[in-house]
Amino acid sequence: MGAWGTGPLENDDALDAITEISEGTFSLDVLRDAIAGDYLEAPEGAIALAVLEVALAARGVSDPAAELDEVDIRLVAQQLDQNDYELILEAAQRVLNPVASELYELWEEAEPEEFEAWKQQAAQSISALSDTIAD
Repeated sequence: MGAWGTGPLENDDALDAITEISEGTFSLDVLRDAIAGDYLEAPEGAIALAVLEVALAARGVSDPAAELDEVDIRLVAQQLDQNDYELILEAAQRVLNPVASELYELWEEAEPEEFEAWKQQAAQSISALSDTIAD
């Protein structure tokens, strides 16, 4: 059994994406391809929420989580442009769409407290990035 927690960086897909970001091998094409369809699969949803946390750190909105210790946040900030942040936001918003997100459906089946904790964390992060993009 892999890692699975309510935090955006508490699952294997997210941690794999963070590793790729730290190694410089991650591509936002994963998110572009994922949101091109009508339904967002769970792994891509988890990746979207992880990249959202990286984007928040790159924008200076939040202190990087311990899981991001290996990520050069300054380098990421230099590499992302407005379109990238909008893509990350769109992918993360899709995760919270109850009819278009497998990850949302999986969390709906969890204990209500866990589902609410997961959903609240994701919504707060989405709102925080949205606020920085609107500025």
